[in-house]
Amino acid sequence: MSVGLFVAYHYGSYAPDTIIVEPLQFSWPNLFLIIISFLLFSFILSKFKRVAAVSFKIFLILITVSGSQLFFASFLTSPWDILAALSLAAMMMLIKTILTHNIGIILGIAGIAALLGLSVTPIAALLIISALSIYDIISVYKTKHMVRLAENMVQSGAIFGFLIPIQYRDFLMRIGNNNFRDRCMILGSGDIGLPIMFAASLVTTSLTSAFIVAGFSAAGLFVTHLLFVNQGQRQAMAALPPIATASILGYFISIFL
Repeated sequence: MSVGLFVAYHYGSYAPDTIIVEPLQFSWPNLFLIIISFLLFSFILSKFKRVAAVSFKIFLILITVSGSQLFFASFLTSPWDILAALSLAAMMMLIKTILTHNIGIILGIAGIAALLGLSVTPIAALLIISALSIYDIISVYKTKHMVRLAENMVQSGAIFGFLIPIQYRDFLMRIGNNNFRDRCMILGSGDIGLPIMFAASLVTTSLTSAFIVAGFSAAGLFVTHLLFVNQGQRQAMAALPPIATASILGYFISIFL
């Protein structure tokens, strides 16, 4: 959250001429096409493991490089920002530990989510995070294809999410270790990226509101974690709905402050 707000503040305030961000114009036909394409793509990846394995690795590298380059460009000049982003991606691929993976995901997701947040209005961000929360519930508890998708990600070794080990020492554990799945939890990148997008959409209008939304998102994540670890029988859980609900609550509270 902090990295995402830093990137959004830099491009939204510090360097307005460095990058031109235009608000996205949503239309119902375009929005419907995007949703259908996303659903079909998720379904295909959940069914075909080989296609998913290759796609996950390519997307992971692209997200890490493109997102982290936005972060590094906030304080490095070209070409050092690009070299830093490429070095980070190489570190993720060569040193496959939970720590290196999380660093790459943090910088990659924060950069992309911040830029996306600057491209949409707060209302558009609210609608997006609400719609995807409903989709998260359906895909996890009804169709369960998101659960299969997550399993394919773990098997491919290219995980689009944050790895949370049970013990601190396991941050140095290699991804793919025999006990890997039993010794850590996985939080989807969208569960953090979407709240960052929501908070970033407020940066140019009210930095205070952006921090309030970010704080409520973190509180929602804490509640989600408590719900997950206190399950009677450990199973996959839709994490976005409680996080999104807290974020939206923070947004409405910020309006009245």
